[in-house]
Amino acid sequence: MTDDVGVTRRAAADRPWHEVPEHVRRTVRSATSVDLVIDAMTDAESPWPVELQRRLLHPASGGPAVLVPRAGGRGLVLGGERHALAPALHFLGLDVARADWVGDRLRFQQLAHPVPGASAVHLDLPARLPFPDASVDLVWVDVDEVLALVGVRGAVGFLVEVERVLAPGGTVVADVRHRGRRTVDAVRRRAAAGADVVPVRYLLARAGLVPVGRHALLPRRDDWARLVPAPRLREELAATDLRTGARQAAARTLRALGASGVLAPDAVVLARRRRDTSRDVTTLAERVARSRHPVVAALSDARVAVRGERFVKVPLSADQQQALGREVAATHEAAASGFGAFVLDEVMAPSYDGVRVADAPLLRARPVSLDEAEDVLARALPAPTSPDAHRPLRTTAAWRRLESARGERDCAEIGAASLRDRVLRAHGHLLVPVGPTHGDLHPDNVLVTAEGSAHLVDWNRFEPDNPLVLDAAYAACQVDLARTGSGLAEAVRRLAADELTGPLATSVASRRGELTVAQVATLVVLDRVVSYSLPRRRYKPWTLSTMRASVVTVDALPG
Repeated sequence: MTDDVGVTRRAAADRPWHEVPEHVRRTVRSATSVDLVIDAMTDAESPWPVELQRRLLHPASGGPAVLVPRAGGRGLVLGGERHALAPALHFLGLDVARADWVGDRLRFQQLAHPVPGASAVHLDLPARLPFPDASVDLVWVDVDEVLALVGVRGAVGFLVEVERVLAPGGTVVADVRHRGRRTVDAVRRRAAAGADVVPVRYLLARAGLVPVGRHALLPRRDDWARLVPAPRLREELAATDLRTGARQAAARTLRALGASGVLAPDAVVLARRRRDTSRDVTTLAERVARSRHPVVAALSDARVAVRGERFVKVPLSADQQQALGREVAATHEAAASGFGAFVLDEVMAPSYDGVRVADAPLLRARPVSLDEAEDVLARALPAPTSPDAHRPLRTTAAWRRLESARGERDCAEIGAASLRDRVLRAHGHLLVPVGPTHGDLHPDNVLVTAEGSAHLVDWNRFEPDNPLVLDAAYAACQVDLARTGSGLAEAVRRLAADELTGPLATSVASRRGELTVAQVATLVVLDRVVSYSLPRRRYKPWTLSTMRASVVTVDALPG
């Protein structure tokens, strides 16, 4: 029987979806579209926990898709929490199917991360896979979840089934955790801990498979999806580990003893049949980074960064492929503007098997303090235009976006319809200095090399004819909230009250033209509302509450 979202049920019973509240599961069962799910997530009366929203919707879960061969063929995703993996693999050229023993999770993935025309099967665990022998070129399986649910014997039997459906020359990718982590998880789930504590190499070997590569997930990373090749793990941990005090000392000791795997226990393991291990297989990540040991880091929305000899952004969707093409074009445009000295050279947009990427030089950047980042941001701002170059606000790019049909929709969605109407009605004639703007100036977009050369990155929101005050004001707010730990709403309130200090705040005064600081704060918030429409709504609904709070703040300002 196939349901309304394309799930074919072959399971006699449903496995539990761990750590997902029952009211969330009920919502998923009753929803017929992703919009209904997101409406429930962001309901003002009873929103879902932010961490749960991120876990379910953030497309970083698809990032490891670049670690598999790009030969095309058929792929199968078995269980696991990498919800965006199947559409990412589909975009990269595989004919993908899904199968899962957790019915609600499978339904959620069909709603929130659909794959056009792909089959989805709700199956028992363990059970015979409903696919022919030697029919799948890539199988992705969460080995640790299988272990936790059915133990060693059941897991081996399931991996034997995986080997059966694997085509000649095919690859198995296993999500695994360190054995100590498995024990802790088993205790938390009230499962039998002893069944979990076995090496993944043993399980794969029992099914006739041999590991050929391992990418470890670095610990305590904000993006929760940075994968490093095992040979580079110790080096990366030394550079990125944030532990302090006694924990730092213990981490250094473990690294020195060669126990880096204890510090980075979660991993993605690639495996093949023993007779296939001699075949040379190149992954997309290796090709774009021009390196046999690329580092993969998930970025904010449906794209990943791959670092090797170059720094490359790889799209995981058609929308992001177009966005990366625009970003490269905007980078070249910015290089010819007043930002030129801060723009990277040699940024390109090559294609790999039809996938267009954004390719940039790899900078060996050093850590930058907040004060230094603020100074770079202030120095990078183009000088204000002369008085005769001031233009009415209604002639700028920000205004065009605000008055568009998309701007109307985005403002209505966030509760800013009346604020937008007030601005459009009363502010269009005000004269402001106009020129090039970066569009997303904040400390994380500042890179400084060991030699002291400063650069700005992420030019996808560059505009040649925008109010100059937007960059200065937004950057001042971002520095303030980074320094104080406050949210955007408090930062724009302080901006409107003229309470911000420092070089960026000083720049606001020289770039606002006929706008009051309260009007500048309002324009900053409305510009963010329009800039974060579809990605925010579709992938990052947890930002809605922050934006709504900012809208309420500026809506109460005079003028």
